[in-house]
Amino acid sequence: MYKLYFICGLLLLPITKCFSISTSGVCPPRPSDDEIYKRYRGNQHFYLDHRTGDDGWEGTLFEPDNLIQNGPFKTFLGAIKGMRRIRKCKQKKAVLLVKGGVHLVPNTITLDERDTLLSIVGHSKFDRPVISGGNMIPRTEFSKLDDKIYFAPYDGPCTRNAFLGRKRLLRARKPSLENWTGKDFTGQGPYLTIKNLLINTEDCNINGTGGFTQHCPDENKNGFVYADGDINPNWSNLDKAEIFVYQAWDAERGTIGRVDKDTNSLYFERPLRYAVGSHPKPSGWRYIVENVYEELDSVGEYYCDEKKGMFYFIPPEGALEAEDVFVGTADVMLEVTYGEGIDLYDLELRHGNDRDIEGTDETPSLLTFEYSRNISIENCCFTNVGYTAIYLLASININIAENRFTDLGYFAIGTDYKGDINDPLATRYITIRKNTFRRCGVVNMYQPACVHVRGVSDIYVTDNDIGFTPYAGMRVGWQSTFSAEYKRPGEYVFYILRNHVHNFGLGMLNDFAGIYLSSNSGCSKADAAMSKCFLDAYIANNVIHRSVPYYYGGIGVYGDTAASHLTVEKNWIYDLSDAAVNFHCGQQNQALNNMIQHVNSERVFGVCNSIVGNGTEVKQILTFKQNVVYVTNTDARLWRKADRWDYEIPDVDYNDYYFDPSDETQMEEFFPSTVQGAGVSFEHWRKETGNDLHSIIEDPLYMDMKKEDFRLTCQSPALKLGIKSVDLRYVRLLSGTFGV
Repeated sequence: MYKLYFICGLLLLPITKCFSISTSGVCPPRPSDDEIYKRYRGNQHFYLDHRTGDDGWEGTLFEPDNLIQNGPFKTFLGAIKGMRRIRKCKQKKAVLLVKGGVHLVPNTITLDERDTLLSIVGHSKFDRPVISGGNMIPRTEFSKLDDKIYFAPYDGPCTRNAFLGRKRLLRARKPSLENWTGKDFTGQGPYLTIKNLLINTEDCNINGTGGFTQHCPDENKNGFVYADGDINPNWSNLDKAEIFVYQAWDAERGTIGRVDKDTNSLYFERPLRYAVGSHPKPSGWRYIVENVYEELDSVGEYYCDEKKGMFYFIPPEGALEAEDVFVGTADVMLEVTYGEGIDLYDLELRHGNDRDIEGTDETPSLLTFEYSRNISIENCCFTNVGYTAIYLLASININIAENRFTDLGYFAIGTDYKGDINDPLATRYITIRKNTFRRCGVVNMYQPACVHVRGVSDIYVTDNDIGFTPYAGMRVGWQSTFSAEYKRPGEYVFYILRNHVHNFGLGMLNDFAGIYLSSNSGCSKADAAMSKCFLDAYIANNVIHRSVPYYYGGIGVYGDTAASHLTVEKNWIYDLSDAAVNFHCGQQNQALNNMIQHVNSERVFGVCNSIVGNGTEVKQILTFKQNVVYVTNTDARLWRKADRWDYEIPDVDYNDYYFDPSDETQMEEFFPSTVQGAGVSFEHWRKETGNDLHSIIEDPLYMDMKKEDFRLTCQSPALKLGIKSVDLRYVRLLSGTFGV
């Protein structure tokens, strides 16, 4: 197989403006020019320099030579066309060495089979090339409108993505943030509160008496009743204002269609996906107003007016002396179809747009690869992205390693396939390794995550550092699943290994996990063919900690919708707001030898949940063995009353439980009874179910919980149960892109 190194630099287009942006402290360390030459020696080299180049040249000289009329190419499009013309033999790799500078990209670059064996590489002793998918508004063009607001002429499209240097600006909103930092999420509080529903029924009302999940009429998708003063029918741009409405596990935007000031009723231009009121407690009846000029009143907010051709914003004091403004406009920078042997190396991509999409698809994406093979993206930097950074569809042999992703509108990486496992290009042989991810789901809050992998074989997500997301750290599945015979014993489709997943949820959404796995939704139905609901995932040696939901959720590893054949083994799982592990139905699922510190009042371990569907769940078969469970909350229980097994009792044994502190009630009710909703003592649980006959309740003697060191000491009684001490300190210290 060909293995190439195509650089993010592919995105260079005709250059309209040039400026400098510091990349230190945000992007991975740069290789030296000597390292670049060693990496690509023996290949056919071309050069690109927008300052001194000429697209009429052959691009084979580093510096211009006017005597022989040769030198570097000037633009990326010119380079692609020139290399296609000049390359005589596609068996030899072409390397386009891109000099430093910042390049604005107005249109999508397309590559195909004509560009086989192509590498584009950053080449500069100083700054790595920056590819910007935005329109720049120079700081020198801004004037003062009043004491706070600055304005400048702007003739481009207005989007949800604008930036002051590296800091994300927020569209003028109500209520404003208490303290803008430039690293904020558009969906973070404070919030306004819905006063009432358009239609109240016995099963759906503002008091939430219809249940935890209310069955609401479709009319409530059209709007809601607001409190006095929260919405102003006289806003000058009422038809451009958007309402960000929270449900349970997501939030969605609706453009205002009209407002009835007599009844304080707000109506959307188009119905929402979910009816307002469907999730009374998890939603908190929260909403935010965005994109209203009259609400432009706080530092970090902006308003863009296409009709007037003006951009307004409130900068922090002194910021315009050093930083320019960018409006992200590019949906897709690079689109590769039927590409092979393409290598992206050592570039920075910035300022993407989201195309005003609200939904669950991972596109548009700055880099899109479809029906391609042998692709490598290394040592690149993706920041200030409007939607998704990298999307792969029906592609094989993909390497994404040692990159830095920060400030992503939705996902950082999404892999997908068409659902046919026999397709020669069904997504397989994917490696996502040693990347650092920060602040995914900044704009789109439809169950966002930093990584979402789907595929049919050999999908590896390893050694990554994933942190600060409003929902999941990574998602696995949400796809057509496999038969029980698809993989041989000990083999899996997905390998999730040695990742550091932390600080997820952030108090905004609900029902999520650090590592969230799901089959297709049909597998959770009572009549599902469970033999075809296998997701085949191995989750081992990960460190998962620090989750905060708005109302509920924040699980460590979550196997949802009866996803089957999941092995969760030798992980450190601690400081969470919900269960360490939850197998929501499914078969051949097992949690083995995990080190757990349980600090919340919820269950330690989740199983089938009667709240879902009609209360009759599919058959569940699971194992929970040789785990250490250190409980520090006296209200915690092993299961909760909503959890159940309707068929076989789970196989639970050889575990070390410990309670510090503990109380009499907890010791009498911690373990579940076969009677729905009842809790019993350790002795009763063992006698009634035959479970935990070899388990103990003793201090496992973790090395140092205060320092988050969950190795077992040599004196640990857990070792006598066959539990192995797991050392994952290196995962916390060395995951992600080194040096960042």
